[in-house]
Amino acid sequence: MSEYTTESEGSARRRRQRRTLVTFGVVLLALFFAFWYALSYYQADSAARSSRTPAPTCVPFDPKALTPQKVTVNVYNSSTRTGLAGAVSKDLAERGFTIGRVANDPSSRKAPSVAEVRHGPAGKAHAALVASALPKGTKVVADKRKGAGVDVALGAKFTRLNPVPSASGLPTCPPPSEE
Repeated sequence: MSEYTTESEGSARRRRQRRTLVTFGVVLLALFFAFWYALSYYQADSAARSSRTPAPTCVPFDPKALTPQKVTVNVYNSSTRTGLAGAVSKDLAERGFTIGRVANDPSSRKAPSVAEVRHGPAGKAHAALVASALPKGTKVVADKRKGAGVDVALGAKFTRLNPVPSASGLPTCPPPSEE
């Protein structure tokens, strides 16, 4: 046989070494790009996380916010049910409202079917807060009284207060200390 048709032992070994080096180089290159991609993905995620504000643990304290403690409510019974005004005034007090008078309705107005919240111009926001605690069918009526006091007249179809709403489900943060 001729030398040109058969391969020598040394050239076959060099070809295998070259093939091994190329394969090793391709694998190293693939690992480098996989690592580089993972690192860039991790850095982008870290940057996105650091730019987000943390989730709140409480609703910020607002000294101007209207709370039930700042609202005085007179509760009147306009129905024939005995003790209705007393029971509702206790429920409103448990929710934090300040209770004024509890009695039968002193006005000459027609008795409401469910309930009626009466307020003057200064008590519009107070009346809205009280009305949010009362059931569907409650009417809010403006009159000419002075001050922010609110009257609630309960009618014959009144059953119970609405469930306590939780706007965010978070408690209000405590007021800042005065040091």
